[in-house]
Amino acid sequence: MTPSFEEKEISTVLQSFPSLQMDEDKRRDIASHIRRERELLIQMKRRKRYAQVIGGVAASFALLFTAYQWMPSEVTPSVPSAQKMNLEEDQKAQAAETTSQTDKALTLDSQIQEYIEEAVHKTSKAYQPENITVIVTDPNTGEILGMNLKKQDANDRVPDIVKAKPDPVAAFPIVTLAAAIEEGKYKDNETYESGTYEITPGKFIKDHNSGYGWGKITYLEGIQRSSHVAFAKLSEQIPNDSLQQYFERFGFGSKTGTEQINEQPGKIPNMDTPYDKAMAAYGLGGSASAIQQVAAVGAIANGGELMKPHVTREERNHIDKGRRVVSEETAKQVREVLKAVVNNRPGSDTTFSIREYAVAGRTGIAEKRDPQGNIIDGKYTYSFIGFAPSNNPKLLVYIAVDNPNTDLWVRLWGQEIVAPPFKEIMENSLQYLQKR
Repeated sequence: MTPSFEEKEISTVLQSFPSLQMDEDKRRDIASHIRRERELLIQMKRRKRYAQVIGGVAASFALLFTAYQWMPSEVTPSVPSAQKMNLEEDQKAQAAETTSQTDKALTLDSQIQEYIEEAVHKTSKAYQPENITVIVTDPNTGEILGMNLKKQDANDRVPDIVKAKPDPVAAFPIVTLAAAIEEGKYKDNETYESGTYEITPGKFIKDHNSGYGWGKITYLEGIQRSSHVAFAKLSEQIPNDSLQQYFERFGFGSKTGTEQINEQPGKIPNMDTPYDKAMAAYGLGGSASAIQQVAAVGAIANGGELMKPHVTREERNHIDKGRRVVSEETAKQVREVLKAVVNNRPGSDTTFSIREYAVAGRTGIAEKRDPQGNIIDGKYTYSFIGFAPSNNPKLLVYIAVDNPNTDLWVRLWGQEIVAPPFKEIMENSLQYLQKR
């Protein structure tokens, strides 16, 4: 018998949440329940009204799994039926609240999940990318509030958010900056010569504008312009082996321990030579997963503590203790620099700014590679990782759009592809949390 749409979706979510186990009979039972609820909601034509209870597709399944899997068998599942919602609107809110209070409640927020799905749908329709990865977290606790659960390959058992991918150019430079500040090697107003830098005889580091650069500029301006030379020069000032230790301290090269199945540890790149070290400082080399990058930048957002990303919690408002990776003062200074990247000219990422909230973050553009590590001509992955409000972060959003189908000039720029969904998710989610 061919599996139904609901059964296929259940299988996808189960692969992402290994703590959820169920037999085939229970899968069919839940699939049938979801199908009935969906049909009733369509008939009622009031899906939006019940978004916070039912939420997006993925959140709905997850909530139903929670109800069926972790609540005592004699207790009625806390996700109400559409018929009951239609007749007992007051009770539905209480029932939804009960779900979040179960012993192993999910941290996913159904409303934020819906914002993600809407933004992903719009971006997919506009650019037909190979894949889109989105993660929304509370950087202060490590709780995952929403994510795009769709896999790039239906036959791949590794969820996209924990798959180690080459050249993590969004997060690695942030760690390099944090290391330079922590070691006392960075000053905003110190100047350097941008453009092309011969780091060792015959080995050159070039800025992304074909090595022309912008003349003699400050390091702050260099970081705002995403200057390769700036990060290369900073890497030289960080003591030998220290940069690698900072990458390890921020969790790269090892698993985060999230509940996601088949998490990959990634790889910190070789730094035996000044050239390799400079490339690593900018994120060119090695590999990391989206969830590792989220955890690392979350440490900057929350004041210097690396939190474990998680989708379940044992009790409401439970906060896992993290481990300190840099000082509070270093984290604050990095946040100020990342805020300038997004909000001040000549920042390269001003398209990510939001009027009501100061965003801090940075973009990343990486050429795609084949399984052997060779660059694939003309194919890119565009990513952005940012948090807001910058002085007191409530949310962190990571988004990556893989090989969008678009004109060359847009392809080379990239921000025009990633900025709209990032801003939509971040702004809507912050407004929702503020009103909640």
